[in-house]
Amino acid sequence: MNFRVNMMKTFRCIFVLLTFYCFATAQSEEKNNLWMEYIEELSNNELESTLIENLYEELSYLSEHPFDLNTITKSDLERFPFLSAIQIENLLYYIYKYGPLATIYELRNVESLDYQTIRYFLPFVYIGEAQSKDTPNLRQAAKYGVNELILRMNDCFQQKAGYKSHTQEEQEADPNKFYLGEKQYLSLRYGFQYKDLIQFGFVGEKDPGEVFWGADHKGFDFNSIHFTLRHIGILESVYLGDYRVSFGQGLVVNTDFSLGKTADVINIGKKTSGIKRHFSTNEVNFFRGSAVSLKLNQCRIQLFYSRRMPDATADSTTIFTFKTDGYHRIPSDLNKRHQAQVTSMGGHFQWRNESLDIGLTAMAADFGGKTLNPDLKPYNVYYLRGTSSFNVGINYAYQRKKYLFQGESAMSRNGGLATVNHFILIPASLLNVIFSYRNYGYNYQSLYGQSFGETSTLQNESGFYCGIKFFPQRQWELAVFLDAFRFPQIKYGIDTPSSGKDLLAQLTYRASTNLNMSLKYKFKEKEKNVTEKTSAVLPYNQHRWKYQLNSVQSARFTFKTQFDYNLYHESGKRPTTGWACAQAVGYKINDKKLQLDLSAAYFNATDWNNRIYQYEKTLLYAFDMPVLYQKGMRYAVLLKWMIASRLTFNVKATLIHYFNTDLIGSDLEEITGKEKSEINCLFKFKF
Repeated sequence: MNFRVNMMKTFRCIFVLLTFYCFATAQSEEKNNLWMEYIEELSNNELESTLIENLYEELSYLSEHPFDLNTITKSDLERFPFLSAIQIENLLYYIYKYGPLATIYELRNVESLDYQTIRYFLPFVYIGEAQSKDTPNLRQAAKYGVNELILRMNDCFQQKAGYKSHTQEEQEADPNKFYLGEKQYLSLRYGFQYKDLIQFGFVGEKDPGEVFWGADHKGFDFNSIHFTLRHIGILESVYLGDYRVSFGQGLVVNTDFSLGKTADVINIGKKTSGIKRHFSTNEVNFFRGSAVSLKLNQCRIQLFYSRRMPDATADSTTIFTFKTDGYHRIPSDLNKRHQAQVTSMGGHFQWRNESLDIGLTAMAADFGGKTLNPDLKPYNVYYLRGTSSFNVGINYAYQRKKYLFQGESAMSRNGGLATVNHFILIPASLLNVIFSYRNYGYNYQSLYGQSFGETSTLQNESGFYCGIKFFPQRQWELAVFLDAFRFPQIKYGIDTPSSGKDLLAQLTYRASTNLNMSLKYKFKEKEKNVTEKTSAVLPYNQHRWKYQLNSVQSARFTFKTQFDYNLYHESGKRPTTGWACAQAVGYKINDKKLQLDLSAAYFNATDWNNRIYQYEKTLLYAFDMPVLYQKGMRYAVLLKWMIASRLTFNVKATLIHYFNTDLIGSDLEEITGKEKSEINCLFKFKF
């Protein structure tokens, strides 16, 4: 019997035996990494994977480096997406009014801070003794600073088309038919931190297929470095190297995470505003240069300057399109590497008191003497073009105890306008309501803008959103939103003005800290071109149901059961369906120094429109959201071992077996066969 069949049988046996053992012995309570439930919820709502990955990496880091609740600042609290602006203000007011907290359980007394939000928040905070604000001290930093080194490696056991052996003649005949480098993924992350005063870090990454060590290239394909210094008088922070920027609601610039339409129906407004270090393997959404933040009383001034050489399809005078996948695996990828130069500079002035927040943002970008000029198509007539870009915007927020109004309005160099505004009302602790209106002009152009909307581009869209979160009892939560949107001009794949609507309803029951379940329904209707029989623009709709049960049976055992059912209906065609069921089991061994997570999923989704995304536990600082498509089974085993107090080892093995296809993937990623198996390893060392 061949290796793949043996591996598959082994996965099945381990999963069945351990599941039986867990159910036979499970008994009490466990509370760890509760915030991952929130990430899982976001990841099931069509948000861009890179945005989720950025947030996952940041929250993973913050959970490893929690804040003292008695010294936490508003800027610190704004880093947590599950906290609303009103909850942040009420928490700070409670600490100010009643003094230092004596226990973490006082969070229950904070107005508008519901039970579930507290559960998400707990892993990130602790109660410590009140301390005065320090200033950076290099001698103390060298003595008491913490170093962290993380090495991660991934490999696929099956051979993909891009790695098949070939002759020199075959490569010369079609050089883009074969990957240039090794099939392994490799990344190295080093970070140093002294309190919240000094941070330094390096990230190196090689994607599968990229060359790590060859005649023309040695080392990681992507390298990132950053240095951060904080709290030097009015100099709030200094950033050198790579960093991310977001101001206001993101209409002018936002390279950070921004919530979209999720079951967290109230928190669609952007809270985090400012500059952050870039400590991620994301090769696109960041700036490279220097930035500074100055704060004096109620005023803050933040300035940044960046010069990057992004990948692009370009010639000596023109940039046709930016390349954003970060891959350099074949000659055509290398031909686009660093073919553009983007120099960006800008700033943000902010004034705020207890109730009012006003900000002004301006940003300019230059393309290094080249002209950005995408190939002209009917749908991209109003895309950004020219040798430079400029945006200016004003953001505003007014807050009282029970309500918040916030928004931003912006203008691009060509006179295009955009605005987004949210009104949040909490008339009682059991009811939260939000109304939101957005209007992004068909000619508004923003190179780095990113905000709330149906599409990722802040252009040619208007919409009205209403969300309600209702707590009829402590154990029950109902979240509902309705979003109606319109595209006044034609779009890619839609040859006429179009419209659509989005609806979500989720009912959650939390019997205790050990048991919760949720039922979610999501409906979306949009329009697209249909050209099979006649050229027309017709509607299509998607229905998605999801049931999830989370159970903590003891301090060692956790369980998650999930069912997904999708229905896709295109006008004039028969509806198609897809479904999946999954079971996950977690087991902590040897006083929690060894943790084992097992999962298995059966899926039947032969139509790509009914593909299913299911969050899966994975390595530290990594994010895994496999796509379940076709018909088959997926198995995963994750082992986390704390070898010593400063040394941790993670390993994850996955196997996916298809019942109805002998080809997996496409193009250079194609695998001949019914199975795909991978192994991922991570070492973390603190010193």
